[in-house]
Amino acid sequence: MAECQDPQTGLMIGPELKQFTAAPGAVHDREHLIWHLTCAAIPACLHFGVKLSHPIRAAHCFCEPAHLQAWLDRRDLKRAWLEGNNILFIGQLLVYLRDVERHPAAAALDLWFRWLDEHADPQTSLWGTNGYCAATDAVYGGYHQLLVYYYENHPVRNPQGLVDTVLGLQHLDGGFHPRGNGGACEDVDSVDILVNLYKQLDYRRAEIRVALRRCLRHILDTQNADGGFPYNRNKGQIHMGIPGTAAAPNESTTFATWFRIHTLALMAEILTDEPELQHPFRFTNNLSMGWHRPWAGGKPQLTRADRKAEAPFARVWQRRQCWQNVKRTPVLLRKAASRARNLLRS
Repeated sequence: MAECQDPQTGLMIGPELKQFTAAPGAVHDREHLIWHLTCAAIPACLHFGVKLSHPIRAAHCFCEPAHLQAWLDRRDLKRAWLEGNNILFIGQLLVYLRDVERHPAAAALDLWFRWLDEHADPQTSLWGTNGYCAATDAVYGGYHQLLVYYYENHPVRNPQGLVDTVLGLQHLDGGFHPRGNGGACEDVDSVDILVNLYKQLDYRRAEIRVALRRCLRHILDTQNADGGFPYNRNKGQIHMGIPGTAAAPNESTTFATWFRIHTLALMAEILTDEPELQHPFRFTNNLSMGWHRPWAGGKPQLTRADRKAEAPFARVWQRRQCWQNVKRTPVLLRKAASRARNLLRS
């Protein structure tokens, strides 16, 4: 992995990107893909003790206040999901420059936080819900920069509003896409926020646990016989348009499997009584999409009283599911009748 580092810039350029150029106007352009790969590879190298040969020179310009300010001001919060990734990349790299390269990045990181605090919606603590984008994109984007908030212990100004927004996205199938069939990204983005805020404050905790249990069932239902996971059900996938990452509908992929397992590990921090989560999950210590700060002193074990507190909220979801089934019954009957008529005619 370290051999993919470009000696001039310090960025990681894997074999899949050496000859690849995204189509004009692609959402994930070459610059985005290289930042994405770099910010995935650096923490992996750190985790396994692989020393990088070169500094990340391409990131040094972000330590200049004028350059960073101009870059931040160009973020388009109408595309909050995409920009959440971009903003994480720069925040993550500033932490790396400060802690690993010992580059003077602390002031730039302060500016990074100031800009985000100023642009966050005070009602949701997200970026974009104040008139730029839907709550879905804001959550799926905000997850990324919030990782830096948690890592640096920087306060979220309205955590209650953030919890309310995320809980409001959950579908009857347990996933965190309002139209159902939530994918690996959408679910981990939502679960990570809920787990972190569950640890920070005593707010709607029983409802969060019910939401996590329902999402657990949703994730396990998507697992394939080979042990892996597709991104979601019945849809093909190609990861950010990169050749060689295409997968048929319902086919297991490395990316989706990694994110699903990470989501299960996050759930295990809270749902200590779920048999499927009794595994020795571990997180990387290095800021990245695979990082999480475990409980200090061990996980608090759930009690009978905790399960009792969940019961009313679980019943609400059960009633919603029953009502949904009732509404679907006429449709299913019409489909069955249509099939029977076709069989009789054939």
